[in-house]
Amino acid sequence: MQSRRRSTYRATHHPVVHCGGAGRWLWACGCGARGIASSGGWHHAFTAALVHQSLSPGE
Repeated sequence: MQSRRRSTYRATHHPVVHCGGAGRWLWACGCGARGIASSGGWHHAFTAALVHQSLSPGE
């Protein structure tokens, strides 16, 4: 008898914050979500990334 191992796909939600063009702070997640902090700089981008991570299922 053979056992088959199931592969499960889980999107990882570990956003990365970086400075893009024109001094805008951006965040991008492994699941494909992205965001731009139009005001507030790094702090707002980082906070938005953390909110996304906390609201994502499975993490």
